[in-house]
Amino acid sequence: MTSATDKLADLFETKAVSFVDLTHPMKQGMPVWPTHPHYCQELVESYDRGDVACNHALAMSEHTGTHFDAPVHFIRGGAAISDIPVERFFGRMVTIDARACRPRQAVEPEHVFAFEAEHGRIRQGDAVFFHFGWDRFWDDPAQHGAFLADWPGLSRRTSELLVERGARIVGSDCLSIDCFGAEDFPAHNTLLSANVLVGENFARLGELPPLCLLITLPLPIEGGTGSPLRAVAMV
Repeated sequence: MTSATDKLADLFETKAVSFVDLTHPMKQGMPVWPTHPHYCQELVESYDRGDVACNHALAMSEHTGTHFDAPVHFIRGGAAISDIPVERFFGRMVTIDARACRPRQAVEPEHVFAFEAEHGRIRQGDAVFFHFGWDRFWDDPAQHGAFLADWPGLSRRTSELLVERGARIVGSDCLSIDCFGAEDFPAHNTLLSANVLVGENFARLGELPPLCLLITLPLPIEGGTGSPLRAVAMV
């Protein structure tokens, strides 16, 4: 009998699988939440200085770049990123095209229902991502002001629907899963209180089909409210 591992190996060998890196590179000057520390990478040892090895000291927020929010980020007593079982980081990914949303507009349940009518119902354990196209502002420093303002997000009703569907992760390519200017953070509070991870600052969601496989590996920061991660879609 052919095992699941053998089947996966066969896919790789026949080049039937492609990989899309959903991670923004970590570099100085990258956009960050206004109250968070900027990413800093400082050379500590250098070949040019005569050292036998080269390495950098890093300073950043737990929510720098492409990252997950853990429940404790908004929920007192919630799970830290180091508490999340590793199996949560792998599984089916649903990508919903939300580029028609206006700045500061919240995605409502009707948008999700329309997706499900075409592609099937969101399943228990899915990672559900919304492609707003906001990552187009990420790379060019001249566009960072646009990235850091007026982004769209999810309404409370949509967040509640995704909890009902049993989503394990909900995310987007914006700085926050809540709309710009949200003061009560309805999406964060609804999702994280239900132990749903929140993914933010994802890249290249527009290159994905509606359904694929998501592979993510955050750092197991003890007590961490979140973690930068490497995210890859297997298509």
